Amino acid sequence: MTLHVSGELDSASIPALCDLVSVVLAEGSRHVTLVLCGVTRCDNASFYVLLGVRRALHHAGGSLSLRGSSANVRLAFESSPLRQVFPLHDEDDPAA
Repeated sequence: MTLHVSGELDSASIPALCDLVSVVLAEGSRHVTLVLCGVTRCDNASFYVLLGVRRALHHAGGSLSLRGSSANVRLAFESSPLRQVFPLHDEDDPAA
């Protein structure tokens, strides 16, 4: 399942994303791709929540991948230690 995320990804918005992933899991999807092109800002706490989402999907036999990003998101992502856990693929990367 591919989910397009937009706006700010921070402590105020991340619970809605977690709820959406919970619904996706309940509906039977196990592999989720988040397209981050529409995200204008994100904080490091969001990446750690995404780590929890990744763990939940992995526990259910699935996976989480991240695609596309704005320059701000890419900069925050590349300065995070989680960049080794989450490869951030270009939006048009077929490997994503």
